[in-house]
Amino acid sequence: MQYLSAVIVLNHLTLAAILVDPDQTYPEPGARLIAEAQPYFPTLPIILVSPRIGGFSRSFAHFDTTNIIKHINTDAIDWRPAVPPVEAGELPF
Repeated sequence: MQYLSAVIVLNHLTLAAILVDPDQTYPEPGARLIAEAQPYFPTLPIILVSPRIGGFSRSFAHFDTTNIIKHINTDAIDWRPAVPPVEAGELPF
Protein backbone atom coordinates (compact mmCIF):
# COMPACT_ATOMS: atom_id res chain seq x y z
CA MET A 1 0.00 0.00 0.00
CA GLN A 2 1.26 3.48 -0.86
CA TYR A 3 1.15 5.89 2.07
CA LEU A 4 1.12 9.67 2.03
CA SER A 5 3.32 10.70 4.90
CA ALA A 6 5.28 13.51 6.47
CA VAL A 7 7.75 13.92 9.29
CA ILE A 8 6.41 16.69 11.51
CA VAL A 9 7.70 18.45 14.62
CA LEU A 10 5.22 19.45 17.33
CA ASN A 11 6.45 21.04 20.55
CA HIS A 12 9.96 19.56 20.10
CA LEU A 13 8.48 16.12 19.36
CA THR A 14 9.29 14.59 15.96
CA LEU A 15 6.61 12.26 14.58
CA ALA A 16 5.86 10.39 11.41
CA ALA A 17 2.34 11.28 10.28
CA ILE A 18 0.49 9.01 7.87
CA LEU A 19 -2.59 10.32 6.05
CA VAL A 20 -5.43 7.77 6.09
CA ASP A 21 -9.18 7.64 5.62
CA PRO A 22 -11.22 8.34 8.79
CA ASP A 23 -12.39 4.71 8.99
CA GLN A 24 -8.74 3.59 9.24
CA THR A 25 -8.21 5.42 12.54
CA TYR A 26 -9.95 2.78 14.64
CA PRO A 27 -7.82 0.34 16.67
CA GLU A 28 -8.21 -2.70 14.41
CA PRO A 29 -7.07 -1.23 11.09
CA GLY A 30 -4.95 1.44 12.79
CA ALA A 31 -2.66 -0.98 14.63
CA ARG A 32 -2.13 -2.97 11.41
CA LEU A 33 -1.36 0.18 9.39
CA ILE A 34 1.14 1.40 11.98
CA ALA A 35 2.86 -2.00 11.90
CA GLU A 36 3.04 -1.81 8.09
CA ALA A 37 4.43 1.73 8.20
CA GLN A 38 7.02 1.07 10.93
CA PRO A 39 9.76 -0.09 8.48
CA TYR A 40 9.44 3.28 6.72
CA PHE A 41 10.02 5.18 9.97
CA PRO A 42 11.94 2.81 12.27
CA THR A 43 13.03 5.45 14.78
CA LEU A 44 9.92 7.64 14.96
CA PRO A 45 6.59 7.35 16.72
CA ILE A 46 3.81 7.09 14.13
CA ILE A 47 0.43 8.81 14.16
CA LEU A 48 -2.35 8.12 11.68
CA VAL A 49 -4.42 11.20 10.83
CA SER A 50 -7.39 11.70 8.57
CA PRO A 51 -8.16 14.82 6.52
CA ARG A 52 -10.15 17.48 8.32
CA ILE A 53 -13.87 17.20 7.76
CA GLY A 54 -15.88 20.06 9.24
CA GLY A 55 -12.84 21.23 11.20
CA PHE A 56 -12.39 17.83 12.84
CA SER A 57 -9.68 15.26 12.16
CA ARG A 58 -9.59 11.70 13.50
CA SER A 59 -6.33 10.12 14.63
CA PHE A 60 -4.86 6.89 15.96
CA ALA A 61 -1.50 6.14 17.57
CA HIS A 62 -0.01 3.85 20.19
CA PHE A 63 0.39 6.90 22.44
CA ASP A 64 -1.94 9.58 23.79
CA THR A 65 -2.66 12.14 21.04
CA THR A 66 -5.00 14.33 23.08
CA ASN A 67 -2.58 17.25 23.49
CA ILE A 68 -0.98 17.14 20.05
CA ILE A 69 -3.79 16.44 17.59
CA LYS A 70 -5.10 20.01 17.87
CA HIS A 71 -1.73 21.22 16.52
CA ILE A 72 -1.86 19.05 13.39
CA ASN A 73 -3.47 20.77 10.41
CA THR A 74 -3.61 18.13 7.68
CA ASP A 75 -4.33 20.82 5.08
CA ALA A 76 -1.02 22.57 5.80
CA ILE A 77 1.25 19.50 5.64
CA ASP A 78 3.31 18.77 2.53
CA TRP A 79 2.30 15.11 2.14
CA ARG A 80 4.61 12.89 0.12
CA PRO A 81 4.54 9.21 -0.77
CA ALA A 82 6.42 7.19 1.82
CA VAL A 83 9.64 5.75 0.44
CA PRO A 84 10.73 2.29 1.57
CA PRO A 85 13.98 2.29 3.51
CA VAL A 86 17.12 1.53 1.56
CA GLU A 87 18.58 -1.85 2.42
CA ALA A 88 22.07 -1.36 3.76
CA GLY A 89 24.41 -3.67 1.93
CA GLU A 90 27.89 -4.56 2.99
CA LEU A 91 29.99 -1.61 3.94
CA PRO A 92 32.90 -0.91 1.59
CA PHE A 93 35.44 -1.02 4.42
